Amino acid sequence: MKFNNWLSSGVPTGRRGVGRAFLALIIGLGLGVGLARGEPVSPSPSAGKSPVAGPSPEGKINLEATARKRLPNTAADVVLGIQVEGRNGDAVSSSLAQKSQTLVEYLKKQGVERLRTENVNFQPQVESPPNQPDKIVGYTGTANVSFRTTADKLGTVLSGSLDNGANTVSQTQFTPSESEIDAARRDLAIDATKTALARADAVAEAAGLRVVKVEAINVAGEENVVPLQFAAKVEGGLRAARPVQTVSGEQEVSVRVSVQVGVSKR
Repeated sequence: MKFNNWLSSGVPTGRRGVGRAFLALIIGLGLGVGLARGEPVSPSPSAGKSPVAGPSPEGKINLEATARKRLPNTAADVVLGIQVEGRNGDAVSSSLAQKSQTLVEYLKKQGVERLRTENVNFQPQVESPPNQPDKIVGYTGTANVSFRTTADKLGTVLSGSLDNGANTVSQTQFTPSESEIDAARRDLAIDATKTALARADAVAEAAGLRVVKVEAINVAGEENVVPLQFAAKVEGGLRAARPVQTVSGEQEVSVRVSVQVGVSKR
């Protein structure tokens, strides 16, 4: 008797489907076991050795260091004043324009930088007699001229300016040049960083630790260099008989650096 006929004759009709499914399951399991025994399984690529990680920080140290340097004041920023008074408005205006032009031409010949005329002002002088209306008795004209020159030329330039239209030295500020300040800050940032990292190494060693990672380095915002001020005023139309004596001095530039390092046991 054939296998299919035996299965159909020996099993009731309602159970034939279940028997066939059971038989198929057994055959499938047998094939799966045979295949598994006949073909060895290759290891997956991820089953290899994991890379050895470096030491991870067990703690952190925060330190700061500040580097300082004194720079000579090689530049001078100057504001000169021109003031003219008179009874006639046209005459005062004309005199102010002439003095301003004379001063600007002189300063150009001296090779100054950042030359600029500013705060030009012209106004009447008014008197208020008792029980009478206000009366214009004269006019005043003023103007400022600003510029930058080198500190070593300042005395000569000031003296010449007072002989060429200016009658007031309103303001003088001594400062290093921007390029000198930038170069100093760059060098100071390097020095402060080295100092902070060296301190971190020393602190870690004292605690039986070692620095394994630099977490962060922060350079503090630039500190303003406060200019050294000098002021002079010549009253009554007097002139400087010789160069004005000035002392430029020095300015301190500083940079602060903070570092954070990760530390681990030795």
